[in-house]
Amino acid sequence: MADSVITHLLEKLASFLDEEKELLGGVGEEVEYIRDEMERMAAFLASADAREVTDPLLKVWIKQVRDVAHDIDDALHEFIPLRLSHYQGNLRFYGSVHRMCSYIISLKARHQLASGIQSIKSRVKAIAEGYQRYSSPLSISEGPNTSIDNTRLSDSRGVPLWSKDPNPVGIEEPMQQLVKWLVDGDSGLKTLSVVGPEGIGKSTLVREVYDDATVKKHFYFRTWLNISEQFNPDELLKNMFENLCSGMRAKAPKGAETMKSCGRKRKIDEVLHQNRCVFVFENVRNTGAWEAIKSVLPNNSDCRVILTTCSRDVATTSCVETEGEVYPMKPLSQEGSWMLFCKKAFRASNCPEHLEEISQRILKRCGGLPLAIGAIGGLLATKNQRRIDEWELFNRCLGVELEGNDKLQCLRKIFSYSYYGLPHHLKRCLLYLSIFPEDHLIERMRLLRLWIAVGIVQGRGEMTLEEVAGGYLDDLINRNLLQVAEKSEYGRVRTCQVHSIWGELIISKSREDEMVTVARGKDTVWPKKVRHLAVHNSLESLPESKYFIRLRSLVIFGRMGSLHQPVKSLLSSSKLINALDFRGAPWESIPEEVFEMRHLRYLSLRETKLKELPKSIGKLQNLESLDLKGTYITSVAS
Repeated sequence: MADSVITHLLEKLASFLDEEKELLGGVGEEVEYIRDEMERMAAFLASADAREVTDPLLKVWIKQVRDVAHDIDDALHEFIPLRLSHYQGNLRFYGSVHRMCSYIISLKARHQLASGIQSIKSRVKAIAEGYQRYSSPLSISEGPNTSIDNTRLSDSRGVPLWSKDPNPVGIEEPMQQLVKWLVDGDSGLKTLSVVGPEGIGKSTLVREVYDDATVKKHFYFRTWLNISEQFNPDELLKNMFENLCSGMRAKAPKGAETMKSCGRKRKIDEVLHQNRCVFVFENVRNTGAWEAIKSVLPNNSDCRVILTTCSRDVATTSCVETEGEVYPMKPLSQEGSWMLFCKKAFRASNCPEHLEEISQRILKRCGGLPLAIGAIGGLLATKNQRRIDEWELFNRCLGVELEGNDKLQCLRKIFSYSYYGLPHHLKRCLLYLSIFPEDHLIERMRLLRLWIAVGIVQGRGEMTLEEVAGGYLDDLINRNLLQVAEKSEYGRVRTCQVHSIWGELIISKSREDEMVTVARGKDTVWPKKVRHLAVHNSLESLPESKYFIRLRSLVIFGRMGSLHQPVKSLLSSSKLINALDFRGAPWESIPEEVFEMRHLRYLSLRETKLKELPKSIGKLQNLESLDLKGTYITSVAS
């Protein structure tokens, strides 16, 4: 997350240095120092951003870097209106008085900017020196060994680290279908891609197929290989060769350790020539990995390849190229989910009548994911079945349980595996989804415009920002991190949803990175700097105004008329806001403070009770999106 913030910031600093040399005056060198130091920080954080950081000291350092990056961004953001006022003054006004006003504004901009840059330079210097001072005695490495968690969910042969369920639920029919596909049909290289979101049971299903007696009898050789995020094709070929020797109970030939890849490939082809074989490649994350896998497959006339993947692109590409099949995994049915839940929570007994209603509510949040049902059901088995209040508390505080309960670690690991495999821009897109309430239907255009307004979406070639944002959304859907809820008649996504369990984990990660704050009433935990605020319940007990100085977006859910005054209070201290979404608020007027938001790019008044648009809307010179659908507005006030 820090890497994505700094990458965007470095681009702005470079542009800023080029455009504002005159105004920067004596602080140009300080800005260059900040840029250079941030580049060095970004180089290290690029590797940290791709993995889960576990070292406490490193976590603090990353937080400090992220905070100063945000503050630099805010300083540049705050300066823009002053700069524009100066330029527009020169163009519009003539005469000594107006020139003097323009000069005063320019001096004010210089003074504010110089003061801010000097302060930020001191902070950047202190962060860099502090890291050097404390990391040395503790031997914190910039490599992936001590500070970054490289824990895999499976060993090198892809066997899941969690225990295998001897009687998995709901796989009998798909298992029969996959076994039939493997042993029947024409000869030649064929690929079967099992695709679906994390936790849906892809590996469980394929493991049952792999161990099936018919499959064992039919194939001369079988092997299972896990594809790590940054696997090496040569290493993969070496593992295949070792597995081949082990499976045939034969000694590796002399010089096997030093044998070149082409030699290993030739040996594999010789042994498996005209023999039936099946390869399972688990967790194939992208089409580049598939291309590498293809290059090491034996030149065999009767080879079957099974892939498990979260990517629809991988599934489609691999099967088109080998005339194979795509098998999309589906969530467990209601009946199957209930059966698995009772098996885990009540040790295969029937659910006690007094716990049935709360159990069904908890089960609904699992969304048919076997991993979630099994983990949560297993945890509930330790709860007192006579204490319904314990079960109610668990359901209400599921997010807290997911964050800290060791019995749910497998769910956190699965989420981390998906999250840290994302490019930095998709990480920010995913975390911003935490503004939406659980099970909320997210409208495509609303989401794209919010992403654009808060600066998550960056230009790409000749594409419009909306087209780029649409690509981001499609990528998250393709990776099965978002579920399509509704499509248009032309097949375009209209609405989508976040799975309940993953939604809680996204909120947890977003809170850790201090990206989104969700207001749920008087129990809301407020960070020192609120950057994006979603109101799901009420705005009771607002903290001091200084908490909202850096606020960039405010989104309100629900028809809460009592919010008008709290919103006015909040906006009066927030001058950097880019997006305001008041959809559904039963207001007949807009808080006047809205029209002082000089950076506002997105304003939604949809389904409010407004009848007239105030003339002061013209003050919002940077406004790009104005949503008035479902209002009573027919004119702009004169």
